[in-house]
Amino acid sequence: MEVWERTLTIALPLAALLWGAALRHQRGTWFLAGWNTLPPEEKASWQAKALCRLYGTCVMGCGLGLFLLLYGSFQGEDLPLLLGLGIFGAMVVLSLVLPRLCPKRYRTRE
Repeated sequence: MEVWERTLTIALPLAALLWGAALRHQRGTWFLAGWNTLPPEEKASWQAKALCRLYGTCVMGCGLGLFLLLYGSFQGEDLPLLLGLGIFGAMVVLSLVLPRLCPKRYRTRE
């Protein structure tokens, strides 16, 4: 593996893990798409702490999936590549579906 491949394989997932950890502790919400553009009454209807924990966990899972995806693609190995793709996809789907499936956990009012 070349130097730029190693750097890419470590730097991008590490950045995702750090941002996910910051999100889990209610930091870095300014970087969530659409959160700051919500009207105050809409923003008040969401439980920010629960959403931050969910999205932080999903971003950290995406970081792990991204690491496996990049490692598998640069090494030419199928198993880590497919595992990484599966983890990455599962985290994206969970982040979209869970607030809809459990509205009492993520919303203060409907």
